[in-house]
Amino acid sequence: MPDHTYHHGDLKSQLIKQGLKLLDTEGYEHFSLRKVAKLCGVSQTAPYRHYHGKDELVAAITSQALEEFGLALEEAVGLYPQDTLMQLKEMGVAYVRFFTQKPEYLRLLFFGDIRLRMRLAGCRRQHDPFLVLTSVLAKYREEHAEISLSQDELILYSWGIVHGISTLIVTGELKNDAETLQKAERVIRAVM
Repeated sequence: MPDHTYHHGDLKSQLIKQGLKLLDTEGYEHFSLRKVAKLCGVSQTAPYRHYHGKDELVAAITSQALEEFGLALEEAVGLYPQDTLMQLKEMGVAYVRFFTQKPEYLRLLFFGDIRLRMRLAGCRRQHDPFLVLTSVLAKYREEHAEISLSQDELILYSWGIVHGISTLIVTGELKNDAETLQKAERVIRAVM
């Protein structure tokens, strides 16, 4: 029995929400519109009014995850419009906060089935997280000519730190609690 009540008019968002849960627990291979419909408490044909097939719903789920992630990074950058160093620090903090609050998104975007990862390149999004990261790093390098690292090396350094911390927390190697998050934020702000 579904753990929610479907209300007319929001089936599309429920399909995305329940589809994300199904992808997270069963993976792409075992994902189906029929299973998502059952989780939503609707007929097996109802999802086809919004999505023509499994891949279209998976693309919508992935696009939503990328949009939300990109928006979170943009909001962090927007806190310091004139200070690229602070933008990088706050973006790093936002990265860890986002994925520790939504671990299913980290698993979807980075640990999902290979077919799902291949689809990421084709997902359209207004708020592109990778573009946010690369544009802030490019601007930071312009402002700090003394930096000897290339753009790719800066991406590796910055992304590696925040992604590593996020992964350690989401996989349970570190506790996902307020104390750990405070430590992570202090580290990010100190080393970025």
